[in-house]
Amino acid sequence: MAVKICITGPVGSIKAEALSRIIEMLQKDGLTVQGVLVSEVVENNKLVGYSIFDISSKKRAVFAQSGIVSRVKLDKLGVDTRVLEEILIPSLQKARENADVIVIDEVGKLENLTKSVQKEIGETLRTEKPIIVTLHKKSRNPVLQEIRSLEGVRVFDITPINKNIMPFRVLRVLNGEEGAA
Repeated sequence: MAVKICITGPVGSIKAEALSRIIEMLQKDGLTVQGVLVSEVVENNKLVGYSIFDISSKKRAVFAQSGIVSRVKLDKLGVDTRVLEEILIPSLQKARENADVIVIDEVGKLENLTKSVQKEIGETLRTEKPIIVTLHKKSRNPVLQEIRSLEGVRVFDITPINKNIMPFRVLRVLNGEEGAA
């Protein structure tokens, strides 16, 4: 079973920074990293939306913002589920076929937005490839429990103190130099 890395941390932590560094290091080692990254869209120090980025195709789109009228909400923002699915689903399908390492950023936020997204993330989590996911530490989402129950899972809790060494520890686990669990 391939190792599954789960990076958790509080809201506003440096998960994105660490994940970016890990991806950079993996690519420098010649590995193909594919999947999706989620970013906050901030204007005047206020959260106004979320965007999704396909690591492979470099496509980026805003899928949640206050101006979107939708019954699906993410942090009180309307979600354009079509935009989300158009990037996330092909990205994860391609990653399962071609990637050496798959990345899914903010799994807990994305997981329950649509059944299609939930199915795609679930299939990806069960793949036989190394996966790195990020989640908010305080997420009560059942996805976190599901990920923790998978064989080969290694959970890293990022803090301001360990943020600089964490990417190196994650790479050691992915390279089999540190055991899982």
